Amino acid sequence: MTMRTTRNLVLLAGLASMSVRATAQDPRLPARLDAPTIAAINAVVDSAKAQGIPIAPLYDKMNEGVAAGADGPLIVKSVRNLSMDLASAHRALGALATADEIKAAAYAMHAGIPAVELGKLKRQSGLRRSLTLPFTVLADIVSRGVPVTTAANAIRSLVGAGAKDKDINDFQRNVKVDIEQGAPPAAAAETRAKGATKSDKPDKPEKTDKPEQIEL
Repeated sequence: MTMRTTRNLVLLAGLASMSVRATAQDPRLPARLDAPTIAAINAVVDSAKAQGIPIAPLYDKMNEGVAAGADGPLIVKSVRNLSMDLASAHRALGALATADEIKAAAYAMHAGIPAVELGKLKRQSGLRRSLTLPFTVLADIVSRGVPVTTAANAIRSLVGAGAKDKDINDFQRNVKVDIEQGAPPAAAAETRAKGATKSDKPDKPEKTDKPEQIEL
């Protein structure tokens, strides 16, 4: 056996050992992933943990790649890109954001919504309510053609008016139906947002010019 062959065998043994150790450390890592892929994903996850970023979405993204039959480098790239989006979302939302809000914000950013818009929504809402659903709906209507600014303003008006999750779900469904029926996406979002916020406000009593009658 040549020295070169010996070195190759030692290297292969080391990689196999690395794969076994990584899989044993975290059962969420599929055993079918090769050692370099596992090592790269572990590095991304460790970095995310150090930054206080939720790691469950990273494993979800990895499993999506595995289920789709993607190769190791592509899976690592997808996980790394998501990690960067999560980091940006975390910075934009601040320390009070929940893991679900950060995840929803990251996917909204992927849909094209700037982090600064998400940060504005979080500062507006504070701790009054979770923004997981508003961020999700924001990403959805933008993907349907609603301009980012229009979509952000619509969601901001709903959140500012104290809209409940049901109201926001209804808004999303109505915008979708309007667009499918041929309405311009921007007009659909603006009209439905105005309708939703108006319905949340109590009707003011009608003014009358008649003098008040006093019973004797």
